[in-house]
Amino acid sequence: MKLTDLQTDSIRSIKKLQAYMRKNSLDAFFCADIPNVRYLTTFSGTSGFCLVFRDSAYFITDFRYRTQADSHVASCETVIYTGNLFDFIRKKFFRRTAGKQPSIGIEDSLPVGTFGEAESKLTGCKFVRTSLVIEKLSSVKYKSEVKRIRRACSISGSAFDVLTQEDWVGKTEAELSAMLEFNQKILGASKESFDTIVASGPRGAMPHGVASAKDIEDDEFVTIDFGCFFDGYASDITRTFQTGPGVKPALMKIYQVVRDAQRKAIDAARAGVKARNVDRAARKHIEKHGYGKFFGHGTGHGVGLRIHELPRVSRISEDVLEEGNVITIEPGIYIPRLGGVRLEDDFLVTKDGVVQLSHFSKDADYYISTHGTH
Repeated sequence: MKLTDLQTDSIRSIKKLQAYMRKNSLDAFFCADIPNVRYLTTFSGTSGFCLVFRDSAYFITDFRYRTQADSHVASCETVIYTGNLFDFIRKKFFRRTAGKQPSIGIEDSLPVGTFGEAESKLTGCKFVRTSLVIEKLSSVKYKSEVKRIRRACSISGSAFDVLTQEDWVGKTEAELSAMLEFNQKILGASKESFDTIVASGPRGAMPHGVASAKDIEDDEFVTIDFGCFFDGYASDITRTFQTGPGVKPALMKIYQVVRDAQRKAIDAARAGVKARNVDRAARKHIEKHGYGKFFGHGTGHGVGLRIHELPRVSRISEDVLEEGNVITIEPGIYIPRLGGVRLEDDFLVTKDGVVQLSHFSKDADYYISTHGTH
């Protein structure tokens, strides 16, 4: 069959993992984390495993996914298992080890119970706990992945544009959330990438203020944090808009500080830069204006098959940005009983800086100018 761009890149991903295995003297690597399995195989089902050897790779699933695996998986040989998974693996792959104790890399995300079962069934093997091996490989995106993240961003932006044609005032936060999620699906998204945040008025002081039954009112800020999945890849965007010209001056001041802080972080980001320095660029600007204690989260994170990936862009991050990372930059200020502001976009990291993948107005009065005053 003719391979898709993602399938071709999944073959490259297996080879990268095999190179890691050789370097670290691993005979095999067992992957059970579903997003990591998808990275290695493009398989989008909910039950499947990868068992990778230095010169071969297998996708292991049950009969329910045989047809789906046949059409999705090009990087591995598909094997259908029955009975206990680890009994099956022992009989098929480790029955004869010629006296050698094969070393198998295991993800640190593997549940303790599953790890214990693997050890009890595969008694002739040596298990080696690994940390974020595939997550680090997948943090550097292929062009095929960037294309899908860009498309997810486009869908989210278009869906939000449709939402601004509606009269927000008098609708609940939950209604806006439902309308936005519907719009994204109509435009091609498979689902939202997380629970949509709609936080209006004083609720804007809640960074994770998931949409509530509160009515949207005139002359207040509304922060909406939203995104979708397209072909497995996520977008993550936040905007804060005003619903009328009477928003408190204190909030308008905060808006400008956050917008400038995002620009500072954008200017600081490029391949080879420590991620915490990007965070510092935004945080220093916010602290300079006296709002440091009201910015409590990191400035960003990686985005891809998961909504939160490596690298971490925070004050304690040890990560260094690499060409091909896709990250968010999302400073915010949240003041109890007053409200808050956050602005967030998705960016591709290059050697010269970052390329913005999400494009939507960041003018506080965009909703007013689009829909009109009340």
